[in-house]
Parts: sequence; structure tokens; C-alpha cells
Amino acid sequence: MNAQLPAEAIYELKQGTNAGWPFTYYDQNLKKAMLSPEYGGDGAKPGDSKYTDPTVAFPGHLAPNDMLFYTGNMFPKRYKNGAFVAFHGRSSNPVKGYFVAFVPFVNGKLSSNWEVFADNFTGSPDLEHPTGPMKYRPMGLSQGADGALYVSDDLKGAIFKIAYK
Repeated sequence: MNAQLPAEAIYELKQGTNAGWPFTYYDQNLKKAMLSPEYGGDGAKPGDSKYTDPTVAFPGHLAPNDMLFYTGNMFPKRYKNGAFVAFHGRSSNPVKGYFVAFVPFVNGKLSSNWEVFADNFTGSPDLEHPTGPMKYRPMGLSQGADGALYVSDDLKGAIFKIAYK
């Protein structure tokens, strides 16, 4: 399970928020906090309910490197205040990786329903059996004055501009 867990998570922080680390980890498949193996967990023992669950849980090992709340006006209204997340790694189940996700802002909070926004930075449509070296790996995010989204890469130093027309 180490190849799939723990989840990559976004938490809503308030005074006194405690997500339980290192005593618990969040299992995105079970949708609950579990007791960490170092503290007697066996993958079946739930964590203490006093700990806060994340607002959003992504598959493990996607390696999020940047998050940007979109405040621009170029993209359609549904993107306003939502979060873009740059993933620099790859998960094993499901096999996904090297993409930018979008997490909508709904009723004043981030929704747990995220989606892939920009993909195929690797140049290989099959991440389970890639046909060569990775071309790019998303690393950083920035918003231009015009509302365009910029995605930086750390393999070749490329910067991608994503615009909506």
C-alpha cells in the first residue's frame, strides 16, 4: 500500500486544526483517516476522530509542488477562486501524473471533486508503460495580469502559457 498511500491532501486550516500527522494518514480510497503503522496501525485501524479530514484528497505520490487560487477573468466563471495544483509525480492507482488539476470553489469552499485541467506534459499517453523519457514535469504555477495560467517545468526550463478564448 506504500505505493498508493497516503493521500496528497488539501486541508482547510482554522485555529486549532490538527490533521493528525504523524499519528494518522488519510486514505483516499477508504475516505477516512487511518492509524499510521508506526503507531500500531495495520491499514484497518481508523485514526482518532479528533483529527480533521482534508477538504480534498488526491491519489498518493502525485507530488504536488504548487497551488494557485485563480483570481483572473480570462477563464470561464466556474474557475474563479478555484485552485490549480501542479503535480510533479505519478500515482500508481489510478495511474496518473505530471498534470495540472483544478479544484472548484463551491459555496465558499473547495470542492472535493477535482479534475485534470492540463495533461500530457510527459509526451506519453500511457503512463503505465511510457515510450521514452518524460518530456516535461509541471513544477510551478503563476497567473498573468491578463488572467492566463503559466505552468513551469523543471526538466527543460520550459514555461507553458494556458489561455482561454
